[in-house]
Amino acid sequence: MYRNVFYMMLIVLFPLSGYAQSDVDIDFDDNGVVDERDLAALTAAFGTNQARYDLHPDGVINFQDLIIFAGAYNQRDTSEVVVPITEEAEKQVASAQVDFFELLTNSRPNDLAIDSRGYIWFTEVGGNAIGRLEPRTDVILRFSLTTTGAQPHSIVLDSQGHVWFTEIAANRIGVLAPFSGDIQEFTIPTPGSRPMSLKFDDQGRLWFIESAADRIARLDPVTETITEFSIGEQDVALGSLQIDDSGQVWFVDREQSLLGKLDPDTEEITTFSVSNDSLAIGQMGLDSVGKVWFTDTDSTRLGMFDFVTRQTRYFRFPEEMESPYALEVDSNDRVWVGGQSSGWLTSFSLQDTTFTLYEISNDDVEVTNLRVDPRGVVWIVDSTGNQIGRIDTSN
Repeated sequence: MYRNVFYMMLIVLFPLSGYAQSDVDIDFDDNGVVDERDLAALTAAFGTNQARYDLHPDGVINFQDLIIFAGAYNQRDTSEVVVPITEEAEKQVASAQVDFFELLTNSRPNDLAIDSRGYIWFTEVGGNAIGRLEPRTDVILRFSLTTTGAQPHSIVLDSQGHVWFTEIAANRIGVLAPFSGDIQEFTIPTPGSRPMSLKFDDQGRLWFIESAADRIARLDPVTETITEFSIGEQDVALGSLQIDDSGQVWFVDREQSLLGKLDPDTEEITTFSVSNDSLAIGQMGLDSVGKVWFTDTDSTRLGMFDFVTRQTRYFRFPEEMESPYALEVDSNDRVWVGGQSSGWLTSFSLQDTTFTLYEISNDDVEVTNLRVDPRGVVWIVDSTGNQIGRIDTSN
């Protein structure tokens, strides 16, 4: 609630910022950053005469102090980046029911999506096919692609249940009609772009990254047109794309160890440094309040970037989690992570800063992607093991 009030206040009061002084101390809790907690403290003091919050000053905390707070916020010095800290988190081990569904040898599954019937759709990079698993019967169907050697990589479902996927070797976006099996393909304007990481926005447009072309692209299924947005930087390695509730497109620049945000309306790109040192960002996800979560594979840390405060926090993974990579935030804001070389799956709760570990195999598995279904069951893709895993943590 305070976050929404904070944004509205800054927008409405921005023209009045001339009333403020840039040296006004509005960091009420002295934590080194001005954020919604300072606004909460100020509003809680309304009607009192507490000198700490009397910015006017006139002996009472009122709307005038709010105006000065807004102006000082807009004029604050943002040149100094808050140094991220790495925190040690609690750890606990829990049991889960684990089942694996074996696929064809060398199918190399990479990504998966869950439809409204509970069917699991997945890409086979090595098998050049789209697969469908029906969990209640263990039946697996395969839809071979019409383009030889297309290498289907990422996958997502639209609101009508159509299956969209990227063809990284054929430089196309494909869509599969689930009942007829018909496939339609769209060629990307930039040759050799290697498309990955599919997400739909609230207008039904499909966004993806061009991992080899330093571009973010958007496909409009109605007009069947593709629009490309250049990142405009050299030595960019794009990965993991998400879209927030306001339609902003978030992405990872693995080469520069940055998070980025594209405004589709203005085409303005903003990047955010999340570390003083280089790191290997894996996958990224957004929680219900817009915080950006990501894995740091090299340092085995879970990162959290707060867009409001520009602060980054890191939480050290338990030693069992080797090479943490795949990440998904569920509907309860629990962050699920799978490793590229581990027999464990973990979830993280920010509320009590605790990792919960689940042993899923005696051998290492390569979790390239994971999803959480509406019942809270976690589904994983084990690429090297050529299998789909189901982890039910409700037991």
